[in-house]
This record gives sequence, C-alpha cells and structure tokens, in this order.
Amino acid sequence: MKQEKSLKKQILIILISFSIFVAISVGLIAMVNFYYSKLNIIQHNQKQILFQIESEIEKFLLKIDKISLYIKNNYKENSSLLKNIVDTNTNISSILILDKNGIIEDFYATSNLNIYKGFDYSNQEYFKGIQENSDYWSNVFLSTVDEEASISYSFKLNDKVVVLMIQLREVSDFISRFKNQDTTSMVKIFDNSGTIILNPNNPDLVLQRVNEKTEEIFTKLVDILEPYQFAVYYSNGFQQKQYGTYTYIERTGWKIVVRESYELILKSLNSIIWGMIFSIIVFIIVAVLLSLKISKRIFRSFDDLQQTTTNIANGNYNIDVRKSYYSEFNLLLNSFNKMKIEIDKREDSLEASLNSFKSLFNSTMEVIVIHDKGICLDANNVALKFLKLNDKKELIGKDLLNFVDEKYKELLVRNYKKNTLPYEFDIIENGVRHTCLGQGKFIKLNGKKVKLSTLIDITELKAKDKLLFQQSKMASMGEMIGNIAHQWRQPLSVISTCASGIKFEKEFNEIKDDRLYEALDLIVENTQYLSKTIDDFRNFFKADKVIEDFCINDSIFKVLKLLKSSIQNHNIQVETHLDGELIINGYPNEFLQVLVNLINNAKDALLTQAMDSRFISIRTCVKNKKYIIEVNDNGGGIDESIISKIFDPYFTTKHKSQGTGIGLYMSHQIIVEHMKGTLSVKNIEFKKNKEVYKGCSLIITLPVNENKNLEDYII
Repeated sequence: MKQEKSLKKQILIILISFSIFVAISVGLIAMVNFYYSKLNIIQHNQKQILFQIESEIEKFLLKIDKISLYIKNNYKENSSLLKNIVDTNTNISSILILDKNGIIEDFYATSNLNIYKGFDYSNQEYFKGIQENSDYWSNVFLSTVDEEASISYSFKLNDKVVVLMIQLREVSDFISRFKNQDTTSMVKIFDNSGTIILNPNNPDLVLQRVNEKTEEIFTKLVDILEPYQFAVYYSNGFQQKQYGTYTYIERTGWKIVVRESYELILKSLNSIIWGMIFSIIVFIIVAVLLSLKISKRIFRSFDDLQQTTTNIANGNYNIDVRKSYYSEFNLLLNSFNKMKIEIDKREDSLEASLNSFKSLFNSTMEVIVIHDKGICLDANNVALKFLKLNDKKELIGKDLLNFVDEKYKELLVRNYKKNTLPYEFDIIENGVRHTCLGQGKFIKLNGKKVKLSTLIDITELKAKDKLLFQQSKMASMGEMIGNIAHQWRQPLSVISTCASGIKFEKEFNEIKDDRLYEALDLIVENTQYLSKTIDDFRNFFKADKVIEDFCINDSIFKVLKLLKSSIQNHNIQVETHLDGELIINGYPNEFLQVLVNLINNAKDALLTQAMDSRFISIRTCVKNKKYIIEVNDNGGGIDESIISKIFDPYFTTKHKSQGTGIGLYMSHQIIVEHMKGTLSVKNIEFKKNKEVYKGCSLIITLPVNENKNLEDYII
C-alpha cells in the first residue's frame, strides 16, 4: 500500500514562500517611514517659521506699546502729536481720542472719509471692549474712517480712550517671504473670531472680512488641536488638502497658520514609492511562481474534494468518496460522510420549519402580499378574504394596482422602488372603498429581490376620527356662540338705550332732530358692528375644502379678535411676539380651530389665578427650517403624572360640564396628520414684573414651505 504523504510538510514549504511576503511588508514599512520622515522635516520647518513670525509680531506689539506710552506721557489737546505719530509710523493709519462717553474729542487720519469731532463712537467695538480692561485689541471691522477692513488697539488715557487704527504692513511684508514649492505663501493670520487679517495669497479676502470659522482649517486644526500640533485639512481656497499647524498670540487673540499642499508632499515621495512598488512586484512574482509549483499537487486533492461537495450539494448522497493522497484530506472526507447524514436530518427539519412559516404567514391579522413591481407572486389567506377571492390563482400573476383607487396608483408605483414606512391609500373591492395603512420592505426570495407589502384596513378608525373631529368642532361652536354673546351684549345695550330714549322723548314731545339723528346713527353703527361680527364667526365655521397658502400670524390675530370679549371679561393680558410673514400650506380653518383650542385651554387654566396676574404669551419664529408657534400661560402648569396624557382622546382635567377632552386630541391630530407637524407640551417658569410664575407651554412645530401632494402623506 502506497504511503500517504503529510500535508504538514507541504505547508512548511508554503511557509518558506511566505517569508517572501515578509520582505514585501518590510518594503511597505520602509515607504511609511519615508513618508513620516518627510512629514518630520516639514513639521520642523513649519515650527521654525512660526517661531520667527511670533518673534516678529512681538516686536510689532512692542512698537505699539511704545507709541501708546509716548501718547500717554505727551498728549495735549489740539497739539500736532497725533499727526506726527501717524505720519511717521506706517503701522498706524489714524488715531482717535474719545471722551468717557465715546464722543470724538480729537483725531488725525491719513485719509478721512466721514469722521468729525463730536461723532458718537460709544457703540464701536474698540470703545465698548476697553471698558473693563486697561487696553484692548479688536477683531477685524469696517472702519468708519477710511471704510477699509481694520483692526484697532485701544487704551485708557485718564478719563479718555485712545484708539489706534492699526495697519499690519510690516508683519505682512515679513510673512510674504515664506513660500511653498508652488510659490504660494505659507502663512495667513486670523483674528479671535476667525476672520482673516493677513493673507498674501489673496489680499481681497482681508478687504472682504472673510470668516473661516466654519472651514476645516478651524474645525480640524485650530479649534481642536493645541498649538504646534499638525493636521491634514481641506482648503476651499486652494481646492485641495493642506498640511500644517498654527500658533496663538495670547495678547491679541490672533491665530497664525502655516501650511503646505498635502498633494505636493505626496508627489515628492512618488519616485521613492514607485521604486518600492517595483521591488514589491518582483517579490510577488517570485512568490506566486513558487506557490504555484508547490501547491499543484495540493490542488489535485482539492479538486476531488470539490467534486465530492458538489455532489452532496446537489442532493446526490449515494457517492463513493475516493481516498486522497494526503492523510489530512482523508480525515476531512470522513467528516463529509458524517455531514451527509446530518444534511438528511436538517432537510427534514427545514421542511417542518417551512410548514410552520406557512402557518404563521396565513395566521396574521395583516394582509401580506409578495410581489415584483406590483405583480403578485404570493399572498396569505387574509389577503384572499379581504379581497373576497376564493383561490390564490385569482390573485397570483395579477397587477395589484387593479385593486387600488386611481388617485393613489401613481403613489404606489413610486413606492415600489423603495422601502417605506406606513402610509395611507384606498382600495376598491367590489365597489366598496377601504382606507388602508400599508408599508413595504424588500426581501430576497429564492435568490431574487422582491417586495413584501403588508396592509391593515383602517376604515373604521378613520370614521371614528371623523366623529371625534365633528365633536371637537361642535364643542368649539359652543364656545364661539358664547363669545358671540359676549361681543353682542354691549352693542345690543346701546341699541336698546337709544330706542328707549327716543320713545321717552317722543312721548313728552321733547325730541329734537339732532338728538334723533344722533340716536339713529348709534343704532345703525351698532347694527353694522353686529353684522360684521356674524361674518367673522361664520367664516370660522366654514369647512375647509382645499389646501391653500395662509399666514400663521394672520390666523393668530383673527382668533384673538374672535376671542377678544371672552379674554377681556376674564381680565387676561395677551402678549404677541410674532416673527415676520410665516406662510404655511394647509387648511386655514382647521388651523384656526387648533389655535382656539390652545388659547381656550390656557384661558381655563388661568381662571385659578389672581385677577391681576393672568398672562397669555403667543410667540412665532423660524428655527432649523421649522415654524415654531408657542402658546404660554402662567396657569400653574400641568401635573407631571398626567402631562403625557393630555393629547389622549376624552382625557380632561376639567369637570364634565366644562370639557369633553377632545379639543387637544383633535388639535394634535390636525397638526400631526393634516399639517405634518408636531404638537408638544411642557411646564415652564418665567419672570414677569419681578415675579416668578409657573405655567404651561403648548408648542406647534410645522415644516417650512412644504408642498402638499400625495407623496407627502407617506410617514
């Protein structure tokens, strides 16, 4: 019997070839070392440049200190001192002398566009910044002296403030000396706010006061790393990555950044990298040839093993397993014999699992349909029952759009291409309309990507929501009728008084024409007011038919007008803080009903407070591309144990005779379902008239410029 060979000996030979790959690893490590050596040289050079610039700026600041000290010791009003300093120092373009109130007492400038004695500069940064300091360096600002981007140095002179308008010509000339390989300047300087002070590559950016606080030069370098630490960041100005570091001038808050093109750094390593790559390729070729020669015999056994596994995979278990040349492969083949037995058992188990899955598939409450671009491949029994079909054959292979209402077909076709969250559409079954909530997910079935869609019939739930909405509308109508009564009481009293007076004076023949006309004018004026009131309230009760654009702030004023009498009768103070023209697309009267519910809710809460301290605050603003509407009160807030329930249907903290518990629920439904926004509540504390109050804040959040079409109703 031929002696079996050991696979382990062959593996030893393969390990010898593996040593070749060690050489490749060494080559890669060498390339990395070359790379970091290059970076170390660049880092050293950039640090030396920063040291030199720091030294130059310290000299510059020392000059400014000497000038300020000279002014402190020698300045006299109406002297030529300021002129002499400006004319002899290229670093200073103008000097301002401000009194303690920020009024210009004296000045001198090389160019004066619009500055005169007596001008009030108390609002300027260089005046306000020095109030709590002995001296102050400003950020970049637009100078009113020469209308140029400037920085200033301010210091106190007794009760006056001296402002030096600074020009950085010497510093600019110095940093312009430092160039990269591509002749671009290596250095630029920012003020404390991130605005460019000096940029030899593009001086116009200084004049434009460009701020790079949001650029990667700050977000990846200046704002997160310590001075003299290095980073790679993307520059929008150069449209490529840069490599550099920075330092910080503590006194002025300036950031000095030195950089070099990261792409040029990589290009400088190209020749070395290509040489290393060539060496690696040679080693790989040698290793591959050696591996092929050694592994040829091994692969023969693998071919036999592959044939065996293929037969098993195809369900052909009645095969003879041929002995291998290697003892290790024989052990593996024996394992395959055992695997055949296990596969038989598992096939039986999988068949049982498949039957269980089919039972689960047909026992759910949801309609489940598997389809390919709308063509039905399979469906559960619930789907057949829902569509009143007798057999799956009546559905499989059919286009599911045949069961969908025409106005939703385009929506479903679009959704066939993506996974969706639940959304609503209508199905027509034997002439009966059903409102359904459906969603779809892609799955793999027999190696093919198909769509599994589920839906639930929510027709009854929709009907209940409509009933609740109607109940809420009726409750609002009751409150509105009460408001009508409040607003009619005074005009009716005036009409009654005028009529009684005319009758009384007529009986005594004392009525005069002037008196008669005056009384009749009052009656006409008040009847017109009553007619106008009817129109206002009738518009409130109109049903919304179409979606339209309307102004949120106009709706707020309209509701406050409707509720004016009720609010005044309860001695409630209303404040409005409304931001701009907030235009939303939706149902205006539904939104009016929401506002009425929220304000009435706040009004009811305030009835427990003292008559002289009842406040409602209404605010609107735009934040993060959302409209925010807040209705705040000082009614004491809501108990934390029930605050999460106030939007539940029929939940109310009032007596049954005062509330139904559906106002806030329907408001929540209108905002969330109809306007695709959110309605939330929180307890707040605020200070007013030196008193601290507790209350409740109801917050509406609506999307800005949302186009209402069918696709937007997909949640």
